[in-house]
Amino acid sequence: MSSLQIPNFAALDQYSPFPRSRFSSTEKFAKAVTSVSSSFLGWKDFLGSKNGRSMVGCAGKCRFNGRISRILAMSSSSSSSSSSSGNSTFKMNLNEYMVTLEKPLGIRFALSVDGKVFVHSLKKGGNAEKLRIIMVGDTLKKASESSGGKLIEIKDFGDTEYGMHITKEKSGPCSLVLERPFSPFPIQQLHLINDRDILFNRGRVPIATWDKTVLPSNLRTSTEGSGNSGFVVFSSKFLTPQGWKLSSQNGHVNPQVQKSTMAAPLSQLVTFFSDEDTGDAEWAHGSFPLDEYTKALDRSKGELYYNHSLGMHYSKITEQIYVGSCIQNGADVETLSNAGVTAVLNFQSGVEAENWGINSKSINESCQGFNILMINYPIREVDSFDMRKKLPFCVGLLLRLLKKNHRVYITCTTGFDRSPACVIAYLHWMTDTSLHVAYNYVTGLHSCKPDRPAIAWATWDLIAMAEQGKHEGPPTHAVTFVWNGQEGEEVYLVGDFTGNWKDPMKAVHKGGPRYEVEVRLSQGKYYYKFITNGQWRHSTTSPTERDDRGNVNNLIVVGDTASVKPSIQQQKKDANIVKVIERPLTENERFMLAKAARCVAFSVCPIRLAPK
Repeated sequence: MSSLQIPNFAALDQYSPFPRSRFSSTEKFAKAVTSVSSSFLGWKDFLGSKNGRSMVGCAGKCRFNGRISRILAMSSSSSSSSSSSGNSTFKMNLNEYMVTLEKPLGIRFALSVDGKVFVHSLKKGGNAEKLRIIMVGDTLKKASESSGGKLIEIKDFGDTEYGMHITKEKSGPCSLVLERPFSPFPIQQLHLINDRDILFNRGRVPIATWDKTVLPSNLRTSTEGSGNSGFVVFSSKFLTPQGWKLSSQNGHVNPQVQKSTMAAPLSQLVTFFSDEDTGDAEWAHGSFPLDEYTKALDRSKGELYYNHSLGMHYSKITEQIYVGSCIQNGADVETLSNAGVTAVLNFQSGVEAENWGINSKSINESCQGFNILMINYPIREVDSFDMRKKLPFCVGLLLRLLKKNHRVYITCTTGFDRSPACVIAYLHWMTDTSLHVAYNYVTGLHSCKPDRPAIAWATWDLIAMAEQGKHEGPPTHAVTFVWNGQEGEEVYLVGDFTGNWKDPMKAVHKGGPRYEVEVRLSQGKYYYKFITNGQWRHSTTSPTERDDRGNVNNLIVVGDTASVKPSIQQQKKDANIVKVIERPLTENERFMLAKAARCVAFSVCPIRLAPK
């Protein structure tokens, strides 16, 4: 019987047949471990390293030959993760992407304590940097040994080595599926950590355990013992997050190691690895100045990032109105039912739901089971024009549901834009609340960033509907008229809005051939022209139309008229820039807004909840 004294190692006692607390010394505990099974014939036979790499050792029937040269933990080709991705349909989330690179990849990966494998740095001049797609901080989700090979899901270090054949294959194509982080990656903090800080990969924190589940799924033993085999790990990269959690609970790991040295979203790093020899390689965190990236991070601190994996989140706005992200499964429907919700107004499209892996049919059936009315009215995500045109009908639907005493859950994919915009527009139009107050009220109760200009645009469209296109009041839009001519010209703008063509406005030279004039106008249709060096001319980069006298003039239509059945037509190309003006409404404008909004609402059939 032989024994090996392992100083300062952590044992996961609750999985050991002999808890460490029963022994007075490490040596006695090690002796007890070696006596568990006849398969433990020599600790020195299976503990060690090869080519400077740390290894996992497993007790097996092996003879002592005086050397430690045998790798007793290796990737298993019969892992469940490889078989699971064989014939199943391959799907990716919207924030995932796939690339195929030639080896060497030129990527330095890092393994964090929470089990994530992410891009730590890129080799300067390497294949990954030349691709200009992969970014530092992207998480490795799947990998294959060739462009047409099976994709292996990456759950730990063992999956990474198997999927990419990092230690074996040095050339050929390799396909990777990576996930872009939900929030900006704090690259500048990576400079705070270097290899010397990673004690785990130096063999200084060995761990002994009988629980095989704390080891990566793709690592197996080369021989099987006849008894209850134990494991000793000299590098924590061979542990799963569960193993790290257990080792931390036992308190045998250096507390300084457990202390996080980075801010979210980074976890404590365990090890670095690459598919090539990194001796002379020059690694960087991207081809951009670090100080510029740091400034960009500071500017983006107020941005919102949607994490689908966190599940549905919602907020209560009023007793009858709830707003939030998409319903993902039947359990979410039950949650809404327990909250008293009786109707759902959903702005998510079917394509979005499919991309996020949401079973719309199952959710509709769950809603029927809980007696919840489901109304789907898709609005294109991040499309301000589509939002503006469809918002009046959305608010009309909401008013109809509230009039029938429904408690309504308004939702879109993220819960950040379309659904809160509908609630804000409802409060603004139907309760005579100013847009500023309604916006602050909703955003104060629910974390969101709705398209405020789109709501203002739709507001003026509704007022134009009641006024039949004849607006009498302060300007509603700011228009920048653009003339592209030649440098050195003297350019003036003249039209219906310049004292009936009598008071030309001088354009400001913006550099090169570009000249601009900014005018604040009310909604309506206007003719105009430019005067360049004394000659009256129309712009070829903006729409034109002949007037009653046959003259060719430029034409601009400021604003639009709301409709129950909006026709989403492609906008004509125009060099001019139109921006909406958000301002307090006059008494007449408030009256017209309330009238138009209710006209749209009562044009909705209360039974079919569709236009009459």
